Amino acid sequence: MKTLAWVTVLVSQVALANGALDVKLSGPALTALQREIAAAKKTTPGAFAAVAQVRAQMATLDAKKRGRFAPVTPRLNSIANATWALADALAFDGKLDEALPRSAHIAWQSGLLEALGDRREPRSEALLVAALQLELAPEVLRSAADGLGRLGTDGAAAALIASATERRGASRDAVLAGMGTCRRASVSAFLATQLSRSTTEKEQLALVKALSVIGNEWALETPAGAPVKAEVPQLRAIAAGALVKLFSEASGNVRQQASDAILIVNAPETKVLLAQVRVKDPAAVDALIAKTR
Repeated sequence: MKTLAWVTVLVSQVALANGALDVKLSGPALTALQREIAAAKKTTPGAFAAVAQVRAQMATLDAKKRGRFAPVTPRLNSIANATWALADALAFDGKLDEALPRSAHIAWQSGLLEALGDRREPRSEALLVAALQLELAPEVLRSAADGLGRLGTDGAAAALIASATERRGASRDAVLAGMGTCRRASVSAFLATQLSRSTTEKEQLALVKALSVIGNEWALETPAGAPVKAEVPQLRAIAAGALVKLFSEASGNVRQQASDAILIVNAPETKVLLAQVRVKDPAAVDALIAKTR
């Protein structure tokens, strides 16, 4: 029995190496993922075929792209009942031909991560956390943070905060930019604290983007907007406070982006917060107040 168990582990590791990402899963997390995928292959085989079809089209999609990367996420999102087919492609059976351009690999990996996150399946948390722990291209790492954040679980929030705390440079900026999809008060507070300490424009812009996403007034009013509705007033107030403070202290593009984000969040406290910093630039603050609802 020990030999059989060891062989099973080896086979699992080999299978994982054929995924779109070289995720590190083991023990109960790996077993649970394999079980879900095996069951889904029996009940929704069409989803697996559809995901495989998108994979087969990646060379063409990359060649015909108009921007930096082909828009793969919408294609994957259009596939019904594809949660475990997406997971399968990420972890077991989704590796692209190495000869394809780097842009194709980034588009494919990012698309899988974002599409899986869009399914908001709590049972995919372990896989998305494992993806977030990899050394990836910044664009893919941002998608990993985005996908995991959409789950909105306590575990997702904790993993995102840990990753952003531990990473440095471009990878940190990527996580910060993507984690705004995790609309939890703890994440909003973390982002606000980081913004108050940030000194580089690139990081400030990443944080402003994340805060605009986490506190987005319109998105929070949708059914999937916030996993814990009771936290919404708090997370919006935190986001607005951090953005107004930055607006009052920054200049140039950072200030403009902060201004836009303030309007997107549109927290009830916004006018009061702006009035408190009006003395620094009355004309600019009055102009922004006039745009708030």
